[in-house]
Amino acid sequence: MKRLIFKSLFIFLFLFILNILYIHTNYWEGENNVKKFFDMPYNLELVNVGSSHGVFDIKYDVVPEIKAWNLALSAQPYFYDLQILKHYSKHFAKDAIILIPISYFGITGREQNYADFRSRYYRILSKQEMDFWSLNEYIFYKFFPILIAKEDIIKIFCDSTKEKMSPYYNRYEYLDNIELKEYCIRKYKSWISKGKGKSGFLQNIQEISATIDFCYENNFRPVLISTPITDILNEIYVQDGDFFPTFKQFSDELCKKYPNICYFDYSRDERFSAQHELFADGDHLNNFGAEKFTKQLISDLKARKLLK
Repeated sequence: MKRLIFKSLFIFLFLFILNILYIHTNYWEGENNVKKFFDMPYNLELVNVGSSHGVFDIKYDVVPEIKAWNLALSAQPYFYDLQILKHYSKHFAKDAIILIPISYFGITGREQNYADFRSRYYRILSKQEMDFWSLNEYIFYKFFPILIAKEDIIKIFCDSTKEKMSPYYNRYEYLDNIELKEYCIRKYKSWISKGKGKSGFLQNIQEISATIDFCYENNFRPVLISTPITDILNEIYVQDGDFFPTFKQFSDELCKKYPNICYFDYSRDERFSAQHELFADGDHLNNFGAEKFTKQLISDLKARKLLK
């Protein structure tokens, strides 16, 4: 019996030490890009939510004179845009600008099952802000991730300062025309396969509306935005016939519902769309593109007197 107790204590202590080592790796601290939420300053005058387009297309470090922060996470649903804004709203200035992206895949299609993305939210949100919560998942993701690390346990011995992301990101590179066309075809097929039609359209309108309502109720200034897309991907959507009228209807309904809201649509802006060297792929800017776009965005916000 004593041997069993001793063996159990040894295993627990061993796992405990491994867990401490694992949660202090650069990999785990940066996994899913959540580390930025732990370093967030206060009195922010400009923030954005959104999915991967918000993550990679906006680089506030090129405008250090503005107190801004990027709250976007890859594949982030509109539901969690709102939850993150609620949770971190104490970090915003009273009249902060909140950029709310409208993406192509967020019109009629969005994932309703958030299980694949839920792990990161256990680390940054409360139980009441989650779409689903379980004690087991909470313990694993928040306190003892070594139990679900699997092959990532090697990060304890082979750590990296780079975030886990596509090799195209975080580099000043772009695809050649053949690679770009192949990517755009795959992306288009992927996005339309997730379509939910009219029900998805209404759901997404409702979820963005809830975010806009929250902003107004808390004296923040919501601004809608669509980030640049390559002309090659746009040409594929043109052939669809129904997409761009639906995309316009989506933004028109939001602007009609909120007549004072600003909407900046860069999705087919020729200053970006035709400049393939600014893109990491068909719909995400590379670092050159993100720097140029962020400067243009700030300039446009100032022109509308939203920023000083």
